Amino acid sequence: MKNPSILLLALMVLIAVLGFGVYAYWASTLGLILLFFGVMAGGSILIFKKEINLWIHKKTGRLLSEKEIQYLNENFPLLKYIPVDQKSQFFQKVNFFRLDKEIISQDPKERVYHPAVLLCGAYAAYFDINSKRTAVPFPSIPVYVFYGHPFPSPQFPKMLHITEFFEEDGAMLFSVPHMMKGNEDPTRFLNIVLYESARVRMNGLFDSVDFPSLRKLCSHGGYTIDKLEEYLGLSQENIHTKALAVTLFFADKKRFASAFPRLADLFQQEFIYSTEEKTIPVK
Repeated sequence: MKNPSILLLALMVLIAVLGFGVYAYWASTLGLILLFFGVMAGGSILIFKKEINLWIHKKTGRLLSEKEIQYLNENFPLLKYIPVDQKSQFFQKVNFFRLDKEIISQDPKERVYHPAVLLCGAYAAYFDINSKRTAVPFPSIPVYVFYGHPFPSPQFPKMLHITEFFEEDGAMLFSVPHMMKGNEDPTRFLNIVLYESARVRMNGLFDSVDFPSLRKLCSHGGYTIDKLEEYLGLSQENIHTKALAVTLFFADKKRFASAFPRLADLFQQEFIYSTEEKTIPVK
């Protein structure tokens, strides 16, 4: 059950109703105590329901449902880089992600597209899998906002763009159709959820490493800077070179290693967790 706090809340409501009945019928002090306890405990559960759900899921070691795990097995391309003995931990982190994050659909007529939530959680869990700080991946990003199309935003009000990491508010924003096709075919369309997740992970990482220029990375990806700006809806000043490099690395590791062997080796050691995948066969 995703929200076990609901059962606790129902129990507190039952206790409060029982207390009210006892007090109304017998004018008993016990009834008042039960009523007070039920109301106060129920209110606390409502306030801290997210924390309660996370705590229960951690204690019980609950993972995703079988359908959700099957979806990620079939649609999350980085899963093969996770060792078998860490996959349960990975799926648990994805579960914590969906419990912890506030997921917002900007179209009030549309429900949140659940596969998009799973993919966001999967990329966050992947890049945060070895973190010892917290069980919840990307704790500094509590909000994910989904659109059905390119969008303006407070940070870029004059730009219709398809992806954004708003660091000040701890929010990621995505055009879901662009997110899904980037995940499905990353050699043709930029994988924006991988790009933004890598951007978070690359904060403070490889600061002393010389990265290829944006122009070189775009050329490697098969497009120009202008075309990338047009696709993302953002100017090059707002394109994160390091995150783009990681995205291109995962799109085609062999080809990236041929073009940027030193950088590919650094990425291989940092982001490929399975020992069976540690070596890139360049030829």
